[in-house]
Amino acid sequence: MDEFRESQKERIQEALDMGELTTGRGLNQEFGLSRACDTRWGSHFKSFNNFILMFGSILDVLESLVLDAHSTDKRAKAMRYLRACQTFEVVFMLYLMSDILAITNELNKCLQKREQDIANCKSSGKRNENLLLLRYLHFVSNMIF
Repeated sequence: MDEFRESQKERIQEALDMGELTTGRGLNQEFGLSRACDTRWGSHFKSFNNFILMFGSILDVLESLVLDAHSTDKRAKAMRYLRACQTFEVVFMLYLMSDILAITNELNKCLQKREQDIANCKSSGKRNENLLLLRYLHFVSNMIF
């Protein structure tokens, strides 16, 4: 866990230095993942985005395990996880799920507002669905095979 935190700290410092990330105020500014039993849609969306933000550090730790594992079994397992995480399919699915959860999160927020009617929420959801389809088509059309 210390290695993960150190890797994450380095990545955050690089992002701060490049102006890609700004700092907040107050306590508990560390990214984290929610428990699996926390079933609010907003928490799923936040956890998934945090996972994507921490993905580079996760890969760093897996690479370290491949190099430093004491047993060949652990080394092989870390190598399999690392190879799987670096596939196009995994990265594509991470971003696709992030987009889907963003749409679901927005729809959930819309439905929780008492002044909104269901027709407005439905049209908002349809608009987001179309944006997701356009993003997917743009992504696929720019792929190199």
